[in-house]
This record gives sequence, C-alpha cells and structure tokens, in this order.
Amino acid sequence: MLFRLIPREEKFFDMFDEASAILTRAAEKFHTMISCFDRLQERSNEIKDDEHACDKVVERIILALDRTFITPMDREDIHTLATRLDDILDNMEETAHRFVTFRIDKPTPAAEAMARIIHECCNHLSEALRLCRTMRDVEGIQTRLREIGRLENEADGIYRESDGALFADPPEILMLIKWRELYGWLEETVDACKDLAMVVSEIVIKGS
Repeated sequence: MLFRLIPREEKFFDMFDEASAILTRAAEKFHTMISCFDRLQERSNEIKDDEHACDKVVERIILALDRTFITPMDREDIHTLATRLDDILDNMEETAHRFVTFRIDKPTPAAEAMARIIHECCNHLSEALRLCRTMRDVEGIQTRLREIGRLENEADGIYRESDGALFADPPEILMLIKWRELYGWLEETVDACKDLAMVVSEIVIKGS
C-alpha cells in the first residue's frame, strides 16, 4: 500500500492515542457513575470536561490534516476516525447529563449492563486504535473489533428486552418516558462505538 512506502506522519497516531486515553477515562467514569449512582452532578461534570478535552484533540487532528502533505492513512479515514471518536464522547456526555436532569432514584440492571458494555467497547476501541499505528498485529485488531460486535449485539438484546418490559409492566407515565429516552441514549452510545469499529475495520482492510 502507498502509505507504507512513504514517510509516516506519526503525530496523527499520537493524537489518536491522546483521544483514546480520554475516551477510556470518560467511559470508566460513566460506568462508575451508573453503577455507584452517587455524586451524579459531579461525575457528569467530569465527563463533560473529558468531552471538551476530546473536542480539542479532534480539532487539532482536523487542523493537522489541512497542514500535512503526507498522512499515514487516507485523509478521509483520519477525518472519519476523529469525528466518530467525538460522537462517542458526545453521546456519553449527553446520556450522563440526562441521568442527572431526569432525577432517577436508582439505575436499572439493564442500564448498569449497558454502561458496562460502553466501558468495555471503549477499552477495545482504544487498543484497536493503538495497534493501527504499525498494523503488525492485524489479528489483534480484528479480535478487538469482533468483541465490540459481540457487545453491540448484547446491548441490542438488553435494549429490546428493556423496552418491551416498560410496556409489559408500565411504570407511571413520566417515568416510562424518562427510561425510554435513557435506554435510547445508552443504545446510541453503543452504536457510536460500533460505528467507530467499522471505520477501523475498513482501514485494516485497506492496509493489509
């Protein structure tokens, strides 16, 4: 492939490592927020700070694209990776914010399970992106991506079961509306992880 024959611009991988570290840190905070369910406003604010930090890294990546002649992979792929990373943080931060504003008394087992899935997906994504720097362990990347696919399927099952349970034994109407929206945002966050995994998969195919 062409990008293997030309000097590699390593600063992009450095910035993706930085963004990945922010992602995994925020995902751990989000999981803790939902599983412990205390200090919600404080934890939500911390995740918002991480989302802003990721925004800044993404802005630097996009700026570097405009200023760099030789890139380590397709320019479009770099741009898409950056924006998909940002999408995950945006969804995670919005979900955390809604848990605060909706004044939920306690999380459901389904919400805790989906927060755990989001955390695990982000860890796998971070490792997959790290391995993309050299492309020497394609099987390692693929293993991480397959695991994300498995987790996304698990989340789909939890979402459908939880949505059905809300109508099978409906709570008070306002609580039903709140939980439907919260489950929807949790699912959107998992889907955002899957979207990033698909971009990584396409990059691996091009580079192998």
